[in-house]
Amino acid sequence: MLGRLPGYVLDDDSQRALSDGIIGGAVLFKENGEDLSQLITLCDSIVNNSFHAPIISVDEEGGAVQRFDHILMAMPSPMALAAIQDALMFDRLVTAISSQLQAVGFNCLLAPCLDVLSTPLNPVIATRSFSDNPRLVSWLAGQAIGSITRSGLVAVGKHFPGHGSTLEDSHLGLARNNFDETMLWQIDLEPYRMCLKQLQAIMLGHIWLSAVEEKPLPATLSKKITQGILRDYLGFEGVIMTDDMIMKGITEHYGLAEASVMALEAGADVLLTCDNAIETRKVNEYIAAAVNSGRLTETRIQESTKRVEKCFPKIVIKDLETKRAKLKENISQEKTISFTASMKAISQLKGGVPDINSGNWLVIAPSHGRYPMKLAQHLRDCLKQGKFAKKDFDLQFTEIRYPVNPSSSQIQEIAVQSAERNCIYLTYRTLSNDGQKELGKALAENAREIVAVSTDIPYDVLALPTIENCLATFDPSEQAMSALARVLLGAEPPTGFCPVKLQLQLTG
Repeated sequence: MLGRLPGYVLDDDSQRALSDGIIGGAVLFKENGEDLSQLITLCDSIVNNSFHAPIISVDEEGGAVQRFDHILMAMPSPMALAAIQDALMFDRLVTAISSQLQAVGFNCLLAPCLDVLSTPLNPVIATRSFSDNPRLVSWLAGQAIGSITRSGLVAVGKHFPGHGSTLEDSHLGLARNNFDETMLWQIDLEPYRMCLKQLQAIMLGHIWLSAVEEKPLPATLSKKITQGILRDYLGFEGVIMTDDMIMKGITEHYGLAEASVMALEAGADVLLTCDNAIETRKVNEYIAAAVNSGRLTETRIQESTKRVEKCFPKIVIKDLETKRAKLKENISQEKTISFTASMKAISQLKGGVPDINSGNWLVIAPSHGRYPMKLAQHLRDCLKQGKFAKKDFDLQFTEIRYPVNPSSSQIQEIAVQSAERNCIYLTYRTLSNDGQKELGKALAENAREIVAVSTDIPYDVLALPTIENCLATFDPSEQAMSALARVLLGAEPPTGFCPVKLQLQLTG
């Protein structure tokens, strides 16, 4: 089992769980990283206090899912990386973040996502996917796995058997994949089939395949999927991990301890139980009781232990000293390349970029709880840096914020403010927020000139037919917003390629 730590230092409960062999490592999150020195110390503490050779892992996918972008190099999202169409830059960025993580003390990267984004309404995968094209996902995932592995980390392909076609978020409930067997093999399972020989580890998602299991049962707990498809049919011999077992796709239907035993029965080797050490200890006791009763055999547990020990050798701290000596320099250098990648990813979906050279432009942005999207500030910062001498001195940017799904009255208020004004309209998942569609219509009717920017999935453009100029960043991060500011001010053209098809029939 891999547990979750509560802060910047190894707490007493987690230390005992590691030294007693209750947990075999940890998944680290943003709350575990204050600065570089502290993060290195924490990883070393896990190694020094572990009974087993520990698995120290992290979700550092880039874009929407990265835990230590405030410490290490920030990564563009997987879809943004796909939009760049530059294999050398792709390899350099994945190698850079993998090498930085390895130098800090990690030995496992919970990436890449092999999910094919086959529905624009998917609430959880979005730009975590490279594309809606199985072949492109397979190729890019294969390149990423190679870069990660060469950097000394174990790459974990996820979320088997495929989360890109679901309409549910498995963090909030059981996700359902309704593809028939033919579609499953042609779309969701294709990247796994193509990348299987490279992968040392695969993560199971809490996804119900209705074509395989008649009754609702997540792949995590399904022997037909874990043993039948992944082991027997595809022939995978590496480590099988579960997604976090405390996600509601599991806990809404099963208790954590019982579900953990069911996952082991189905064929999983490593359980992610990202709860506190006390709850994880209870799970361990429940598993031990299942072994003592004969429900789980010792042979079954030993099979998993052998796979894990083969896949994750002991971390030797002294071997990391040379890499750590150059780590700060490496982070600084690669940040510049990553920022360039964010600029190269920005794509022109239709129309063009207006000439923003004078006047007071309105930046109309969503108030998102997770992503600040401070584009107006980034635009002002660019002007202060003096890199845009051709811009008139009276060029200004005024910010207006709107709720992610604005009401009619809020839309009307913004429409009045934008009358005969020049506007930059940032959107976030417009297809799932009708208020954004209506706001787009109102802006198109009232504004003098307008450019819309899809900050997450590019499908927003489908809901904005009356706006002529539309761009996409494939990433709502502050690095992407800073890169967008430079593109809007004309320092760089939008040269990216949209990795998903936008002529779609939207179906439930």
